[in-house]
Amino acid sequence: MLTKNTIKQIASLRQQKFRKELGLFVVEGRKMVEELLHSQFETVGLYATEAFLADYPAFSDAEIVSVVQMEQMSGQDTPPGILAVVRIPVQGDIKIKSHFVLALDGIANPGNMGTLIRTAEWFGISDVVCSNDCVELWNPKTVQATMGSLFRMKVWKTDLAAYLHQAKNEGKAVYGALLEGEDLFQLKAKPEGIIVIGSESHGIRPEVLPCITHPITIPRVGGSATESLNAAVAGAIIIAEMTK
Repeated sequence: MLTKNTIKQIASLRQQKFRKELGLFVVEGRKMVEELLHSQFETVGLYATEAFLADYPAFSDAEIVSVVQMEQMSGQDTPPGILAVVRIPVQGDIKIKSHFVLALDGIANPGNMGTLIRTAEWFGISDVVCSNDCVELWNPKTVQATMGSLFRMKVWKTDLAAYLHQAKNEGKAVYGALLEGEDLFQLKAKPEGIIVIGSESHGIRPEVLPCITHPITIPRVGGSATESLNAAVAGAIIIAEMTK
């Protein structure tokens, strides 16, 4: 039986403070929950309305809640009818498996963060390394924007400058998205390396720049007055070109 305290606790997970304190985050929507249940993530609670279960009986293990209760727990304006509470996994040592790694430096927008993770998976990159000040991975908007990729990818937070410095010393190619750099489409890329995407506002930070071995840029066409591309758009273009 769902208690008022449980509803209150789940609702509190909209805030980072309580996600960190309780070690939990929320996943909403049929596709997202389906991806979750096929992953290694630990599901602590699963809740659905009768109307949702009538349409999707495969989720019969979910605890039935009223529409009002779902609205109280949900962080969405129009709750999708199913919600899961998930334990935040403990980060282990960084172990890279893919030929290319996506490194994110200070990405602050949760939509961009989630989209970059989703894009990386589409192009076969399974490892994402984030600076410690990137937006929280378990932010509901980040989770939603990954569209399930979060449950299959390896995403780490670390001192990015230190990580990239070590990678450079090991002879790895570190490609940085900069306004001044080699034309991405003329680049004779190596078959592996690290792709660094900077923040939406400031780009790649000064402490990270010395780690870049290959500055690259997406050439502007014509006389466009646009100063820069959205971080997720730029990331998608670069990843697509580098992995083709």
